[in-house]
Amino acid sequence: MSLLDALASIVPPDRLSTQADQLTVAGSDESSHPPCPPQAVVWPETADEIAAIVRACIPSRTPITGRGGGSALEGSAVPAADGIVVDLTRMRRIVQVWADDLQVAVEPGIIYRDLNNELKRHGLFFPPSPGGSSDLATVGGMVATNASGIYSVRYGGTGDYVLALDVVTGTGERVTFGSRAVKRSSGYNMVELMVGSEGTLGLITQLTLRLAGLPEGRRQLAYQFPDAVAAARSVSEIRRYGLDVAALEFLDDSLMRALNRLKGYGLAEVPALFCEIHGPDPVLESTAEMVDGLVDDQGGTALVLADEINPWEVRHWSTEAVKHYLPNHEIIRNDVAFPISSLPEIVAFAHDQATAHDVTLFTFGHVGMGLLHALMLSPRDNASRRRSVEAVNRAIIDEAVRLGGSVSGEHGIGLNLKESFAVEQASALPLMRAIKKQFDPHGIMNPGKIFD
Repeated sequence: MSLLDALASIVPPDRLSTQADQLTVAGSDESSHPPCPPQAVVWPETADEIAAIVRACIPSRTPITGRGGGSALEGSAVPAADGIVVDLTRMRRIVQVWADDLQVAVEPGIIYRDLNNELKRHGLFFPPSPGGSSDLATVGGMVATNASGIYSVRYGGTGDYVLALDVVTGTGERVTFGSRAVKRSSGYNMVELMVGSEGTLGLITQLTLRLAGLPEGRRQLAYQFPDAVAAARSVSEIRRYGLDVAALEFLDDSLMRALNRLKGYGLAEVPALFCEIHGPDPVLESTAEMVDGLVDDQGGTALVLADEINPWEVRHWSTEAVKHYLPNHEIIRNDVAFPISSLPEIVAFAHDQATAHDVTLFTFGHVGMGLLHALMLSPRDNASRRRSVEAVNRAIIDEAVRLGGSVSGEHGIGLNLKESFAVEQASALPLMRAIKKQFDPHGIMNPGKIFD
């Protein structure tokens, strides 16, 4: 029996496709990596179907790539040549809410924003927002890349909220890791191992997540600065003083210019800092006053937004603004992580490198937890300029690692960062390969991602 015949015996015809248009969609994600259409796309609806699909691929060693919203930025959802895509977006149920325990069980295909809309009825939310893709990113995809977002400063990243996982490994075996206990001391932390593994160890079929209560109150603040380094110093000071802010987002002057061009906001085209504080009124008042003082010390002043503009709406459009800034250009990006005190240094380094090599650069991100997105524009069909842009990108990544950081803070490694990751984690790679071999002895689970 051929693989397609085997898949057709597992799912009905409307959940299996070899149509060119659907293969094209499934062959790419939001990265700049070239697309690679699979030989088939299959839409399972149960864990048993996923297990059967994996087992069907073993005899022919057919690669399997799991897919959610397709919003991955480093090529982790780009399938291998001659592989199949297992699209999990039809597995989007909320299985159970334990409101008293601040927990929920969900299937991997549920959209982040849809989940939180349902949780509002219980006075709860799943905090680690995936930034500008909250209307597209699936919870399973967020776990696979250990995504984070604007509220990660206070609440942490996705991995901090995963209690248990149901997984199908590369042998087609169904296993459960973790439990509903909030604190465990029971052997190896297999949940943490799966978080950020980008589908290379198995496919997640169900997740049990920890939740947070909706905050009693919120206050949003916006500031502008004479230069990017002054804004970065403000972040370092706010964190050094231990102020309990929920979100702290940096946007440089180039990004503010791009946002005005895309959305017509009329914002001052200078570096900006957006801040949000959660808690009761006295906490909001006292924390805002202290943030004002620290910002003032660095030369920052209030940034006035039009009444109808929410800071996070502005932030939401960041990547789209960069994408449309110059015609016939593509984005080369990184999302480096580093000790927060190094933020001024890495921002200055990135801008110095871009100026020296005449590269159009935009820096922004969840700087309150030591993450920075540096996006550069490279003209299409110009190999020489692309090499220059990629050299700047590598220099920024190398500098973050030199400062004690990492090549990725939230997007994962995928296809694009394997070389830099191999340098950062050189001593650990043999163990990682051995772990993958245990989970995926046939080498079919999203091969070629994270490392070769």
